[in-house]
Amino acid sequence: MIETARRPRHLALLALALAFVALFVGLGFWQYGVAKQDAREQVLQQGPAQPVAPLNEVIAPHEAFPDDGSLRRVSVTGTYDAPKQFLVPDRRLEGRAGFWVLTPLVVDGTGARIPVLRGFVTDAAAAPAPPTGPIQLLGSLVPAESPRTDVTVPPGQQASVDVSTLLNEWGGTVYNAFLFTIEQTPAEQSAAMQHVPPPSPTVEGVDWRNLGYALQWWVFAVFALYLWWRSVREDHLDQLALRARDDGPTGDEPAEDGPTDGPTDDHGAGAPAPADDVRPKDLHV
Repeated sequence: MIETARRPRHLALLALALAFVALFVGLGFWQYGVAKQDAREQVLQQGPAQPVAPLNEVIAPHEAFPDDGSLRRVSVTGTYDAPKQFLVPDRRLEGRAGFWVLTPLVVDGTGARIPVLRGFVTDAAAAPAPPTGPIQLLGSLVPAESPRTDVTVPPGQQASVDVSTLLNEWGGTVYNAFLFTIEQTPAEQSAAMQHVPPPSPTVEGVDWRNLGYALQWWVFAVFALYLWWRSVREDHLDQLALRARDDGPTGDEPAEDGPTDGPTDDHGAGAPAPADDVRPKDLHV
């Protein structure tokens, strides 16, 4: 069967089948990614529906971001560390390009810092200083962003809200997250800074359905290889049948009836004939 599979026709079919396998596997992984994205969006949608909780009950300093923490509403008290305020460029709000204004909040009870997105400005010079004194904050918790190495920013700015980079600059302890401001006491007083609402995720489709589509593509990939194997097998069986027909009957088959070599008579086939000159024995008187 291996020799049959090596025939040029089957090698060409194998190449075609492998091309379809690569396509179907790729489509399957794409659908699997869509399913995971939909599942993530469902978790994000559940975050705002959960009751408000103190920040330290949802996440602790240096702790990994919780799976169900995205867009979770948390309350926290502390004071702003104004000298460590920074801007994030290349952000948009209502069709306008500008900067995010973030200031670390030193959380009461832990002394750890968490970046707080206080607002949006179109001019970096218009970013206001934070309120002084004790701050009571209701915010929407989100995971830290990935670092960006493709952007060079001036002092006082960060390419993204990357906590690992901020930790190197700030020292001490930090939360592996940041907050979108929902309510703050005392409130911001600057008219130049606009409030940035928390992200509002939407769910597209159902995750299990997209997962089913992924499995369907992978079944198609297996079926493409099965069709090639079946083609090789049928060709191999046809070759075996053709060889059996060309070889003819084997020695195990019974020979046809035919004349025997020896003479026969009425006493049975092949029996010797009686001699013509049989003489009686000598008689003795």
